[in-house]
Amino acid sequence: MAADSRPTAYIENGKPTGILVDVVTEAFRRSGHSVKIQLMPWARCLAEVRGGKVDGIFSVFRLPEREAFLAYTNVPVITQVEVFFAHADSNIRFDGNLATLANAKIGVILGTSYGPEIDSLLKNGVWRQVTDTNSVESLVAMLSAKRIELAPSYRYVFLDAAKRASAMDKIKELMPPVQSIPSYLAFHKKRDYTQTIAEFDKALGSMKADKSFDAIYSKYLH
Repeated sequence: MAADSRPTAYIENGKPTGILVDVVTEAFRRSGHSVKIQLMPWARCLAEVRGGKVDGIFSVFRLPEREAFLAYTNVPVITQVEVFFAHADSNIRFDGNLATLANAKIGVILGTSYGPEIDSLLKNGVWRQVTDTNSVESLVAMLSAKRIELAPSYRYVFLDAAKRASAMDKIKELMPPVQSIPSYLAFHKKRDYTQTIAEFDKALGSMKADKSFDAIYSKYLH
């Protein structure tokens, strides 16, 4: 199971496709397994895998609260570059110190982890004006309409959504990036997936060695 977000995992012509869909499908093929991939909002993905209703989830950060119910693979399927986006005419500046953004109106996707640094500020209430939504498309729309001032996001996902919404002229990326975070395939702990994890890691390692992993990325990020 994966979150529905382009270009990593989305529906096209009635079928799941995208960077991570292709990576995970090929890794399972090489390890001798077939896989059925479903796409849902992220909060539901977490709930379904926590309850054991689906076997696995991707891509997911390693977090203490998730380690309690998830068994992670060891080779990341993606490294997520987390950045802030602002409205194109925004005067907000970012120097790498997240605390300087405490008074900004922030938009986030419900149930999504943005890495330990941003998650900590959200959890501790440092940002006092936070709006939850269910999709990156909603974040782009809210930022374009100036209903929020900032949106943290995985760079490729937000830019893809902005392009599809013809909103590239209404948003801008703030530099520097917040951080780059490895993200994994993980399974629920209601069954033992030790062997499957070992086989998946070996297959994914072979994909990185023979450059087919890079080829998948190049296919979607052109």
